[in-house]
Amino acid sequence: MNRFTSRLGNWMEEVVKYSRYVANGGLLFTLYFTLIYGVFVYNNFLERIDGTFPGAWIAAAILLIIPLGHRPRTFIQDADQVFLLPELGDIRSYMIGVRLFNVAFAVLRALLVLLILLPLLVRTENYSSMEVLSFVVTMVLLSAAGRLARVEGIREWMILLFALVSGVCLLIDWTQWAWIPAFAPFILLHVKRHERIPLLHWLTLEEKSRAQFERVISWFVDLPTLREEVRERRLLTKLLERRVLQRVDASRYVYGLRIIRSNDSLDLILRLTAVALIVMWMSGGWYVGFVTPLFVGLTALQLVPLFKRLEAVSIVSWLPITRDERIEGYSWWAMRLLIVQAIVLVFVSIAFGATWDAAIGFVLSIVVIRYYLSRLT
Repeated sequence: MNRFTSRLGNWMEEVVKYSRYVANGGLLFTLYFTLIYGVFVYNNFLERIDGTFPGAWIAAAILLIIPLGHRPRTFIQDADQVFLLPELGDIRSYMIGVRLFNVAFAVLRALLVLLILLPLLVRTENYSSMEVLSFVVTMVLLSAAGRLARVEGIREWMILLFALVSGVCLLIDWTQWAWIPAFAPFILLHVKRHERIPLLHWLTLEEKSRAQFERVISWFVDLPTLREEVRERRLLTKLLERRVLQRVDASRYVYGLRIIRSNDSLDLILRLTAVALIVMWMSGGWYVGFVTPLFVGLTALQLVPLFKRLEAVSIVSWLPITRDERIEGYSWWAMRLLIVQAIVLVFVSIAFGATWDAAIGFVLSIVVIRYYLSRLT
């Protein structure tokens, strides 16, 4: 446990250090504004719904989602595969510490979801206090089971089977018994944890979790050592080669390839666009058109530091092209992607009731895009 306590302390020091950088970044204030706006929209949404809204179905769907997407931390290092060998007989306390740490984070994740979901259920369902408690316990158990399943190397679909049964209990008004199938995975987890000492598996989990942590921090602070993940995406790559590479434009081709295949460029735009669509759906009213510049600006704000990080770690800076050409190539892609995002959001806002505010939102989006891209120089 002493080794685990030491590494937990090092992790906390690192989190505190980067939190100070994050607190000084402009993106944090944008996120605050987005959160406040989201709370305002969600409150208006809750005031408009009644008992006919399918709150139980949404709760059942979230029970299926809550065990997924966890990134457990294990604090295992490359050298541990060698230097921990003499201590394998005494590593049980370290493994207990790792499991308790991940359970705590899983509970925190479930409670954050419950802060949003419980007001919806109270407005749409006639739950007693025992049924509400049962739902809270069910959510916490499934979140912890999903995270521990990643730690123990268990397939996520096995946890999803128990989550599905809990969701069915909600739909057939057996809410007070939904915690029972949610507790059942812990029997399997208890048996599984005695099978092996998963150093290599835990090292892989730690590397993926740290990469995700660094990716989030890179939104606020430049991290030259950040490891990048790419995807093949053959169809988009072939289209890029036919449309751009044939023009012998090195900067546009390289940056286009980087944006298409990375997890923190095209995926970022798609994720924020999806969130904007949800906000528009919940808000409605005359102000829905102003969601467009808000989320386009949030996207542009993250693409600017991405270019600066690429200047430090990407092979683009090695090519025989000037920095002005690199800026022009990256701006060319960023401008078009952001305008496409703005156009999509404008049409969706019109579908959700926007009128003149859709046009104003689009104009504001263009102004915001040009402002942030001007900061590349």
